[in-house]
Amino acid sequence: MKRKLLWLVLSCLMVAALVLSSCQPAPAAETTKEQTVTGKVVEKEAPAAKEVEEKEEVIQEKKLATIATVPKYGGTLISVISSDVRGFDTKLMADYSTTAVWTHEKLAKGDWARGPAGTGEVTWVLPGIWAFDFDAPMVAESWEWPDSETIILHIRKGVYFHDKAPAFGRELTAEDVAYSIYRKSLDPNSMNYPTKEENRLLSVEATDKWTVVVKTPEAIHGSSIQSILAETWMYPQELGDGDATDWKDVCGTGPFVLTDYVVESSLTFTRNPNYWLEDPVNPGNTLPYLDSYRQLVITDASTRLSALRTGKIDQYRGVEWDDAEGMMRSNPELNYSRYLQHTAPMIWMRLDNEELPYADLKVRRALSMAIDRDALIESYYNGNAEKFCQPVLPCGELGDIFIPLEEQSELTQEAYGFHPDTAKTLMAEAGYPNGFKASIVCLQASVDVLSIIKQMWLEIGVDLELDPRESGAYQSVQRGGGYDNMLLASETGIYYTVPLAHLEDYIPIYNRSYGYDQYVEDYYEENILPNRGPVNDKTLRANLRELVPYLADLLWAIEIPTQYYYSMWQPWVGGFRGEFSTGRGWWGDSPMYEWVDQDVKYNYTGQR
Repeated sequence: MKRKLLWLVLSCLMVAALVLSSCQPAPAAETTKEQTVTGKVVEKEAPAAKEVEEKEEVIQEKKLATIATVPKYGGTLISVISSDVRGFDTKLMADYSTTAVWTHEKLAKGDWARGPAGTGEVTWVLPGIWAFDFDAPMVAESWEWPDSETIILHIRKGVYFHDKAPAFGRELTAEDVAYSIYRKSLDPNSMNYPTKEENRLLSVEATDKWTVVVKTPEAIHGSSIQSILAETWMYPQELGDGDATDWKDVCGTGPFVLTDYVVESSLTFTRNPNYWLEDPVNPGNTLPYLDSYRQLVITDASTRLSALRTGKIDQYRGVEWDDAEGMMRSNPELNYSRYLQHTAPMIWMRLDNEELPYADLKVRRALSMAIDRDALIESYYNGNAEKFCQPVLPCGELGDIFIPLEEQSELTQEAYGFHPDTAKTLMAEAGYPNGFKASIVCLQASVDVLSIIKQMWLEIGVDLELDPRESGAYQSVQRGGGYDNMLLASETGIYYTVPLAHLEDYIPIYNRSYGYDQYVEDYYEENILPNRGPVNDKTLRANLRELVPYLADLLWAIEIPTQYYYSMWQPWVGGFRGEFSTGRGWWGDSPMYEWVDQDVKYNYTGQR
């Protein structure tokens, strides 16, 4: 409702005189990229002094009783997801659609101790980061690559499968690792099976009980290291040619055992009593701390917020900024962190159709300069957004690649500024002095912000027709390229350490505008593709940074502000600071490190 009201105010002002500065927004939120706050948040409207004093005394009394800072064993952590899992086998579907992150393990993952819980070198909020310098061994105790076609994995001893079918608690060996690599990368039924023969592994062999040797074509050696270490989940070889399609068949070596599943309702995970990993921040403490972890499937956003407000759930990631502000006022005891969503929203244009105006860079620049991003951030997002996040987010993990807008070329800085008169001139020079009609496919949730942009573009003669689709139809359109004009979609590759994956025009989902530039193609082939993977990670990142300004000048897509979201959690939850993914593909793995202080919970709720 708040956003709709803001849009109405903004639209009226746009049509009248384009004087957005006359809006009187609420004070802007802080713009720190990552922020964790514990305790009371000052309310916007100060209540009576006595009321404040009494409320503050109650809060401080509760907080001083016991604080959820010392790790404790036991209890249940309850979180919420907006949609049900799609399955249970990562061979058949993306790992984030399954329960693998809690029940299975990979050979390596990001080092939890290097994140907010430890040294704070990385944020661990982005779900797709491959940051080799911040990796830690998991099922693989170590690895090496003696030449450009070989990968040798040394498997950790003392890692056991869950005590259930089909492995029944036996120790994981190199044979299981070789089997898991094969079923992911070489099984024709795997969703990850390369369609081109030259992109397939040559062989995978367990040479003894604790060693696996993988042979690869030289051209894919680096990317194969990444895929094997960071993207391959371990499964017991007893599965054979079968799949773990039923939740009762889920058997891994992870910190939790899936013990109950109610379709479209809940998932329950129980502590794996035979888990091997110790807490890297609190050495000597065996993980996990929790007796159990539950996920409630709640599709309605208001119901999710209500569950957090009343203490029925312990944490909630993905709270929109306006809802978060309300929660801070109603529940000041909640802890929270603010983060940028991991993908930047972009307006993609079909550049491969010369009959459309977008092939002309002048038109793309005009469209960009006709958007007042600063006004959108101030009035629509109440300060909770960033206007430049290309082609990677401005966060610690990607700091050596990201180049701030003020350090970009004058061309790019001008394109991100609000210059409607210059935009009109460019439109005329491109042969469109009276503008043109355009249409954009989008999700219903994007209609409000696009309606504002529609009003802005009318000032340069561009009449934008919105074509909102329901989720299923929209996904079909964007994945299949079934749009003939414009598409609002997130920059899919933005959260990868190889963030310019959209340059691969043979994968349309990563280059939704179907843009082509010979310099980019040559640079990618010579400097990006050969360095993918951890072997040449530093070279890769340096090359990506070098290409960023050139790509920004091309303006293949028009960025609209990337908004902040919030993670919020109860005061009795310890060991959590808003982390979401400890390295590439570890979506939502933080419960394995978290604990519930049942004394603090009792102090607030009267329940344990």
